[in-house]
Amino acid sequence: MITIEEIARGRTLAEAQGMTAELGRAIAGMAEGALAEDRLRAARDMLEGLVVTNPRDPVAWALLSTVCRRQGHAEAARLCAEAAVRLAPDDPQARLARAETQLLWPAERAAGCEGLRALAVEPGGVGERARALLAAIGPTGTAG
Repeated sequence: MITIEEIARGRTLAEAQGMTAELGRAIAGMAEGALAEDRLRAARDMLEGLVVTNPRDPVAWALLSTVCRRQGHAEAARLCAEAAVRLAPDDPQARLARAETQLLWPAERAAGCEGLRALAVEPGGVGERARALLAAIGPTGTAG
């Protein structure tokens, strides 16, 4: 059990339950697999559980942003992406989640494209995704 006082001091439900970082990463990995298989409800359920138990996990917030965006919940996606970036401003996955979400909002689209350009040099999946989105958006910043 966790008390309000412990939460106010910064203790997470994950810490109170003895949940290890390895278990959190395993659950995030399962959610990522569900996301890849387009099982968005299952992914969202797992990720919402993760952010409730450990609200300081930027990976869970970034993945939850992706799920929300794919479900058409743009505002929820934006809030989750911003949480991820605030927790880990230099994390490429968090920055990618924010850039993808910014593309949904006309007033933020230029910032989203700029974020993608900065991420395009990243190795692995983040860089590949950023380059693919930039190619799809084109030089004018509109899909075409």
